[in-house]
Amino acid sequence: MATRAARRRKLELLTRSIAAGDVASAAEMLRAHGHSGINRRGASRRGVSAGPVDLAEACGGAVSAAETFDGAVEYYLIRRTLADVAPQDVSVASDYAAVMRGARQQFDELEASAALCHVSDCRPEDLLFMDIETCGLGSAVVFLVGMMRFEDEQLIFEQCFARDYSQERSILTAFAARYGQGRVLVTFNGKSFDMTMIRDRSAFWGVDLPPRELPHLDLLHEIRRRWRKELPNCRLQTLERYFCGRRRVGDIPGSAIPDAYHRYVATGDARQVADILHHNLLDLLTMAQLVVAILTGCGPAAE
Repeated sequence: MATRAARRRKLELLTRSIAAGDVASAAEMLRAHGHSGINRRGASRRGVSAGPVDLAEACGGAVSAAETFDGAVEYYLIRRTLADVAPQDVSVASDYAAVMRGARQQFDELEASAALCHVSDCRPEDLLFMDIETCGLGSAVVFLVGMMRFEDEQLIFEQCFARDYSQERSILTAFAARYGQGRVLVTFNGKSFDMTMIRDRSAFWGVDLPPRELPHLDLLHEIRRRWRKELPNCRLQTLERYFCGRRRVGDIPGSAIPDAYHRYVATGDARQVADILHHNLLDLLTMAQLVVAILTGCGPAAE
């Protein structure tokens, strides 16, 4: 227990340094104290070598750049289609497109929130799905902004990853550019968490979000309003089981993500970054399936 308490205290001090912009102190703490050694299930599944694995080998993608007020700043961009990562699930994209294109004919607006009415008026290409990963509830650092869009009859995932704490500014800038092109934002608990974090961290870095605020469909609120009495809880992975018929195997727990990211920054070993990206991608995919469920009125199925 004492060891766990010490680890929690170390992580709290570390994330406070990062949130305050004191990257040098954070790096020194990482070097001095090391990490807790969370089991790298993802690396063993993929049969990766015992040595450090870089981002390109673990995750694909490439270095990109965002234009900030003092010039271009790098970040890492992983751009994939649903067919690239889950060819067995490509029908999700066609189902989503078909429902979105027919939503005006089959959707009862009398029971709809304003945000859901906006969604039902949209083309499938108009929705921007977003989910972030952070350095923990006690930290204000965003290190991954995952986005999903429908384009050329495919679901496209764009995951903007900060290779170190200073690149948070560039991934927020990249999100701001994409946000400005959307028509409706779709999140899960994003009104309380994701967008609040993005606004706070954008203000910290001096990143300007577009002045036009998009209509925002928070799927957590919609699901609770319709089906909370039929479900054991409204956590995203619970909804994934009841609405999508999918159970995650070997998924990195959300509580392990901050420590895994700190380890990557300290060592450059990207084994668990691949697991974090997969976790984020599944969250985005489930959101599209929940939009379909809400627009068609298809309630939760028995497990």
